[in-house]
Amino acid sequence: MQTKQNMFSLRFKQKLIDGGLWLARLPGKTLEAFKRIPRLIVKELFGIGKEFLEMIKNFYRLRTIPGKRISFLLSLILFLVCIKLYYNTSVERHTENPQDKLVPTGEQLWNGFRKTIFEVKIREEYDTNGEVIKNELPKSFREARKHDKQAFADRKFVNKKEMWKNGAARNYLKQGESLLWQDTKASGKRILIAMVFIFFGIYIGLVMGAFPYAEKVLYRFVLFFDKIPALAVLPILFIIFGLGETSKIALIVIGVAPTVILDTYLKVKEVHDEQLVKGMTMGASQPEIVFRIIFPQIIPKVLDTVRLNFKAVILFLIAGEALAAEAGIGYRIFVVRRYMDMATIFPYVVWISMLAFIVDMAFRSWISRQYKWLNK
Repeated sequence: MQTKQNMFSLRFKQKLIDGGLWLARLPGKTLEAFKRIPRLIVKELFGIGKEFLEMIKNFYRLRTIPGKRISFLLSLILFLVCIKLYYNTSVERHTENPQDKLVPTGEQLWNGFRKTIFEVKIREEYDTNGEVIKNELPKSFREARKHDKQAFADRKFVNKKEMWKNGAARNYLKQGESLLWQDTKASGKRILIAMVFIFFGIYIGLVMGAFPYAEKVLYRFVLFFDKIPALAVLPILFIIFGLGETSKIALIVIGVAPTVILDTYLKVKEVHDEQLVKGMTMGASQPEIVFRIIFPQIIPKVLDTVRLNFKAVILFLIAGEALAAEAGIGYRIFVVRRYMDMATIFPYVVWISMLAFIVDMAFRSWISRQYKWLNK
């Protein structure tokens, strides 16, 4: 026991010594890093120039592989063009009419972002008589920040860290949740539940494609449901399931799941019979053939189908929330459109687009890492 304690103390002392040496070398390493910055900039500029010349030389060549630097710059071109066109349109409209609301300026968009992120929906507290309990906390984030800056100028806080920890701004944010976070949480919950059912549809398509009798039972039924416009049955869903969460989740599932099931079915049919015969020859059972031969081959392509249909998931989510909801990204967009509040609509559109892009990127990254053999 004593030996273990001694070993632990020695390891602890060694870690402390290593940490001290690392801290002692930190200023030198930082200085070296700053010295390397000009060299890195020159290297990157030289690399961009080299890749640019290769692009000019090989622009019309098939199967060429662009460099990483030029690929990143080329991917930004259309985004920058759209931003420039929006900026020109905004300036032109506000020159003619300073009160224009259809194309907000950059400042108005920033104020919209700040309002949706930092302005919280305050939780009201009531006394025994049912009246709202008033408090002296700020009514807006800007007011809270102004109060903290004045307190910092009066030296009521030692540093800015203490100001953030004990200041009015943090107390203001604790009063409730920002509209953006509240709506994102509500919409995210609906999407997650719907995606569980959509992923379950992959197994339905797998069984339908692998077993002929299951195909005879399910194929025409799923094909028929796939041709029904999901938005057309939305009133029926509201009548059957009510205006709660179930109808919105059912709308997403009905709109997307049949497509995923049919795509999985078709992918199963593409698997060559020779592979199934080889599995049977080696003594594999029917479930082993389905889940160890067919399923691993089709799953990356099916995940691509789910990824490409995620836009439809968001479309049906917004449609359901716009008609009946108390919170959600689609609900908020359709509420503020009544007041032509484009400065709030634009941040929500950008936010939901960013979330969809992140989900798409996560799917692509997972497929490329887990199934490196694909397309080889």
